[in-house]
Amino acid sequence: MTIDLAQDPQQAEASGDPRNRVSAVVVTYWTGPSIRECLEALRQQDGLLEVIVVDNGNDAATRAWLQDIAAADTRVRLLSPGRNIGFAAGCNLGVSAARGEYLAFVNPDLVTPPGTLMAAHGCLVAHPGAWLAGGRLLNMDGSEQRGGRREILSPWRAFIELTHINNLFPNHPYFRRLHLYEDENVYEVVEVPTVSGAFMMISKGHYEIIGGMDDNLFLHFDDADLCIRIINSGGRILYCGNIPIYHHLSTSDVPRSFVEWHKTRSSCYYFHKHFQSTYPAWILTLTSVMLWFRLALIFAKVLPSDLKIMMRRRRKSAT
Repeated sequence: MTIDLAQDPQQAEASGDPRNRVSAVVVTYWTGPSIRECLEALRQQDGLLEVIVVDNGNDAATRAWLQDIAAADTRVRLLSPGRNIGFAAGCNLGVSAARGEYLAFVNPDLVTPPGTLMAAHGCLVAHPGAWLAGGRLLNMDGSEQRGGRREILSPWRAFIELTHINNLFPNHPYFRRLHLYEDENVYEVVEVPTVSGAFMMISKGHYEIIGGMDDNLFLHFDDADLCIRIINSGGRILYCGNIPIYHHLSTSDVPRSFVEWHKTRSSCYYFHKHFQSTYPAWILTLTSVMLWFRLALIFAKVLPSDLKIMMRRRRKSAT
């Protein structure tokens, strides 16, 4: 269903020459070779003012390559906090140095086809009232990824995702799944509750109005949190199904236990932050217990392979 949004004066004023308006923020942590493909594609984008790369930690070869790119292209700016400060804090650090009127948050394992930034900017301008736009996330084979457009993640919906109880009531609206890609293909612009943080565009003014990303969300759920706060502030979220973007998966040389630990921690924080007034305390506690129990099962499975990753990373850091 296409959208019909109300007029937003701030957005209406943005309909001018879009050239050199966009600051792309790329937060990277042991990303691997995909960062090269990501930055090469970004540097070819019309409308790009700068690419701000926040280096939360990488191997020596990647750091050297980033420095060479920054020396060769003045639009590429490197920021190094000196440690891994997390994705949300990394985005906020990048925004603090951004000079563009619009911000594009781009994962380092993302490939943006030509015209992506201009198309996302045009999408926001063409739909006054919209604050945030996401693209059609695709696997490298062209199939749609599941996280590109989602419902708001609530404790009840998390329970459905963890238990798959929806299989007992597949057509009941109360058992609706989180990921909207399961419903139908969408190739136009629609309003959705949540888009993926792998690619998001927002004006810097709107980003500042909502206070940026929540630094407490070290990894994961930063996009869900951002979208809820935009909606609560009167903004709209757009899924631009006409803007295809290719997304590699699992390219970072990072132990899965590290990712799952922060994912679990962020999810518990997210649920308590947004649903204390609508869910009983015991429901939120039970949700947290289920998530931490899930983490324990994952740890038992992945720790042996994660030890190998940590040893390999130590060797890379030394070279």
